[in-house]
Amino acid sequence: MLYLCSLGSNIEPLQHVPLCVRQLCERIPVITFSSFIQTEPMGMATNNHFVNGLAWFESQQSPAQLKRFFNQLEARHGRNRHDPLSSAKDRCLDIDVVHFADSFEELSLVPIEPFLSRLHQQLFDTHSPVIEDALKLEIQLTAQHCLPLGQRATTIHFNRATR
Repeated sequence: MLYLCSLGSNIEPLQHVPLCVRQLCERIPVITFSSFIQTEPMGMATNNHFVNGLAWFESQQSPAQLKRFFNQLEARHGRNRHDPLSSAKDRCLDIDVVHFADSFEELSLVPIEPFLSRLHQQLFDTHSPVIEDALKLEIQLTAQHCLPLGQRATTIHFNRATR
């Protein structure tokens, strides 16, 4: 099964997002990330901007299993999913399964929130368009290897044997 996921943060996002990317890579050995951009908060009263990105990957896990894993990651980063107002509050981490499909083509045609449409296009366009206002993030994959994420989509092949 192929999955399209969103991830974001508006509490210390430059710390939480790179750490989350690393944690996802430890569980999902090949994953493609879009660039990450700063976005305005929607549907909540806050002055904290979000850092948002998209990712796609293949997994044998069910959508429910992935959602449980994502909720565990969010909790490790300090999000209280038991709070009925958690979706209207600032958050250290928010990871969602946007869509899952059997084919890459189907995943590429999924309707997406307008504020993420550039990221979606970047992930599924064979020419991987540059996003000029993308944030430059560095992901510490291992003690010896730091991966820069930037203006283009990036596929990470995480080799657990080198950790």
